[in-house]
Amino acid sequence: MGSALDSDGVNALSLKRAPRQKLTETVAQQLLAAISELEPGARVPSERELTRDLGVGRSTVREALNGLALLGVVEIRHGQGVFVVDRKDEDGGPDALQRALMKGLTQEFLEARLVVEVEIVGLAAQRRTDADLQHILDTIQQLEQARGAPVELALEPATQFNVAVAEAAHNEVLAAVEESFVGLMIERASELYDSDEFREWDIAEHRRILEAIRDGDSDLAKRRMRDHIVAIGEHYKRVGKI
Repeated sequence: MGSALDSDGVNALSLKRAPRQKLTETVAQQLLAAISELEPGARVPSERELTRDLGVGRSTVREALNGLALLGVVEIRHGQGVFVVDRKDEDGGPDALQRALMKGLTQEFLEARLVVEVEIVGLAAQRRTDADLQHILDTIQQLEQARGAPVELALEPATQFNVAVAEAAHNEVLAAVEESFVGLMIERASELYDSDEFREWDIAEHRRILEAIRDGDSDLAKRRMRDHIVAIGEHYKRVGKI
């Protein structure tokens, strides 16, 4: 079967965008190989230099370095640079590197949630309408109905709770940012939702946050959201995600 032609008569290919994490892993592997030739204590070139030499974005280099730091290969000294660590044990190979990169990204994701979602919920408490409150409640009730359901069915209402809260803030930019979080939430929460105990805890947490939004208590809503995200981090630690 011939390939399809685009509007200019050129053969079109069915391509998907390369996953960002694969690029980060490739960069990390290159850095790991290069760093292995350096003496302990040696300073690694700056992010700017690595970005130029590798031909990738600075955020990709930063994620790769954070992964190597979690792997114990380098030490990141803020304000000073990145330095090679004296390691006597093996690095564990590609699997260990991949796990370290995922842990690093999860930590950054939690930081982003603390910055974005805490402010979102504060605005939601100030601006929510009755329709917004009902929408948020609907997601909680759907999550309750998903008790005992497969993980993927429970994750949908769990993440839509956060989207509904963002919509209640009535800021389209913040709502779009929250929407961009959904994929990472689903990717990282699957192991957490294997636990019935976690599901019950999450439902109770969502209800506490909703109560603060309903009462228009911005400070309480922000405090409860912050505590919730910090607690999520502890759950991630227990399942080895960070």
